[in-house]
Amino acid sequence: MAIIKHAARQTLGQLIGANNPVVTVPDDSQRQYAWSKKEVDTYWEDIQKFRIARETGKESASEYFIGPIVTITDEHVKSRSLLDGQQRLTTSTILIAVIRDILWRMDSPESRATANNMQRDYIARKAGRREPMEYFLVLSLFDRDFFRDFIQDWNETSGSTRGAEESKRPSHKLIREAYSNFESKISSQLSVFPDEDSRLDWLDSLYECLIKGLVFVEIQTPTSSDANEVFETINSRGKDLSTVDLVRNFLMEKSRDESSKKRVNDTWRVLLDNFEKREEIERFLRHFWVARHGDVKSHSLYATIRGELTEEFSKIPQTYSPKAFAAELESASLRYVDLIHCSTGIEEFDDALADIKALNADALHPLLLAASERNDYTELQELIEACLSYYVRWTVIGTRESTVLEENIFGVAKEFSGGAGCASILRRVCNWIPDNDTFKAAFEEASLPKASQARHILGKIEARLRVQAGVDELTVAGPGKVHVENIYPQQPDAEFRLDEHEVWVHRIGNLTLLNGRKNPNLTNRPYPEKCQTYEDSALLVSTDTGIERLWDSSRGQWSPKGIRARQIELAGIALEVWPDANYWSRPV
Repeated sequence: MAIIKHAARQTLGQLIGANNPVVTVPDDSQRQYAWSKKEVDTYWEDIQKFRIARETGKESASEYFIGPIVTITDEHVKSRSLLDGQQRLTTSTILIAVIRDILWRMDSPESRATANNMQRDYIARKAGRREPMEYFLVLSLFDRDFFRDFIQDWNETSGSTRGAEESKRPSHKLIREAYSNFESKISSQLSVFPDEDSRLDWLDSLYECLIKGLVFVEIQTPTSSDANEVFETINSRGKDLSTVDLVRNFLMEKSRDESSKKRVNDTWRVLLDNFEKREEIERFLRHFWVARHGDVKSHSLYATIRGELTEEFSKIPQTYSPKAFAAELESASLRYVDLIHCSTGIEEFDDALADIKALNADALHPLLLAASERNDYTELQELIEACLSYYVRWTVIGTRESTVLEENIFGVAKEFSGGAGCASILRRVCNWIPDNDTFKAAFEEASLPKASQARHILGKIEARLRVQAGVDELTVAGPGKVHVENIYPQQPDAEFRLDEHEVWVHRIGNLTLLNGRKNPNLTNRPYPEKCQTYEDSALLVSTDTGIERLWDSSRGQWSPKGIRARQIELAGIALEVWPDANYWSRPV
């Protein structure tokens, strides 16, 4: 059980004020800045509601409780290490900095003096001309320098920070976005006031709400293990829970020396620098674990990792350490980035990875991650093609249970990590691919309401048609340049609407591709009014697949029989695009 030394009410000003102990986010715990626009908007809305209520003068509206924070506080409360509350304190500091900068730009003696006082009292100050800057909130090593350059190192003469270089780290982008978000919101609010005095009064009211009105409960603990236990308990439900952060904290806790801690932090730097979005890091961590241990759900990932690694790390003698796990994680992350960004440098393999991306077939990544650990990408071409056939035949067209496919793929990923060879895994995947009769029957009845999937399926059929016709190779462009066209319209005039409209409108036989953006005025018209568009298209899927059959000219109506006839022909082409097991010449 965690020891709580003290729990105290603290205003924001008491937490990060100049006369209080500096709040430091320790390097061996906590996460980076993670609030997106959604959380920042909610924070702002709460502050505005509180500000308006506070102006009524009612005692019940004098304070706004914003939640607990957890610190490791020394015996004499001269230093505080922050374990929980970083997001709220960082966001509050960003908002104060925005108020400071707007006051400075108002360019009056009063506004500039107020801006300087805000900086010295609640962001950072120098005790003397030659003294180093003292920062009242010190972030962890992943965000510290950027936060200082962009928010805290403010020049009282120029009214600006030193600035910060652009960074690819998700947390740095979020800090910039939070600043811009607050700046836009405050500027909008100030625009309604007719004079500077009114604007200064409004800014002063907002500032007072933050410094004196925002109230926390600081939970002071004597040790990092106590703080971590409280932190995990508080964050066991809700937004603040992050598997990636909790795993890092756990690895730091289990590291026995500074060398191990440095290795863990170095790995996390690689993760933060190489993934564009925080969600990608979360997905990688799950896929990394799945590739080695089999299926585990996102909600139980941390508990599973903690339980199994605790057992491994506790063995005597210790044969597997946090340092080794971090090294494996880093190595796998570099390969995973290549997989999700289609950047292995092997053209044919990258094309197949692009197909996975277009289909949102993320379930295939753990297998490829496991396979790439001991095999060159060129050795995996047949495997990735078989996986794509399996995914399209089973999930996209067959609309069968995706959980079955995931269980199968995750299972063989674990076998790959356990030492299985590529040939044996390929045979296993081939065994699961639905046969031609099953796939053809499913394709002839399939609908594709998702434009992204429809574009991909039709694009691959287009490529096959061009091979058959012996014409120049053409890659179908993405949305904006090529659009999916419902030949029988999604919104036809009442006189042309089919009785079973929903049955036919998204059937594959009713879909084609056209160059350029969709023209709603044209696409919803009867066939005679738009047939020339199909005839003039550069795409064979529009010119050579019998689209004219969809219109019954004798009745002046759309023809379900024509949709079905065209779809049966497209199904025959699909058999060649996504072949069955026999294509790879392996016994099944």
